[in-house]
Amino acid sequence: MRMKVIALMLPLFGFSSVLSAATVITEQNISRLEAVLPQLAKIEQDSPAELKRLRLQPHCNWPQHVSELQAKESGKEYVAQMQQILAAHQLTPAVFLELTAKGAWPVLQSMQPMLNLSQQSLPFLQQAQRDQVEKTLAQTSHMQKVIQPCLTSEDLAALQQHQQRFINLAVSMPGLAI
Repeated sequence: MRMKVIALMLPLFGFSSVLSAATVITEQNISRLEAVLPQLAKIEQDSPAELKRLRLQPHCNWPQHVSELQAKESGKEYVAQMQQILAAHQLTPAVFLELTAKGAWPVLQSMQPMLNLSQQSLPFLQQAQRDQVEKTLAQTSHMQKVIQPCLTSEDLAALQQHQQRFINLAVSMPGLAI
């Protein structure tokens, strides 16, 4: 998953979530996500490297995730820009965060064979490379542990239906990195 995209989704807050579907992974929400991500990627962030270190806690309460992240990012200048862009596309921060996190699942799954090979290659890498690969593996594992328990049967069906769309969206964004 693209770290810049993940970093962009994390500090969002300020709107109430209005959602009646069993899953946020709907055709309409995916279209909104496709429209909003390129606009969000253009925002100059105060400290993108700092945002990459933000980690979602292991719970499925998306409004609470937003509140937790609000405390870490309050007062940052770019947050208002992000909120305006989301509002223009009729996305709340909680729905955006949930949709983006769950939409990362097909990407994480498609990367699993490469991650397994990376894990097996650790003993053969130089220390600097090993440290970087271990960091990537830990980050990916954390993302999987946060997202997987939140996936409902409706989410899994929608993700299967739109799997390639989410992968294409991730690949189209600048800064692909895990």
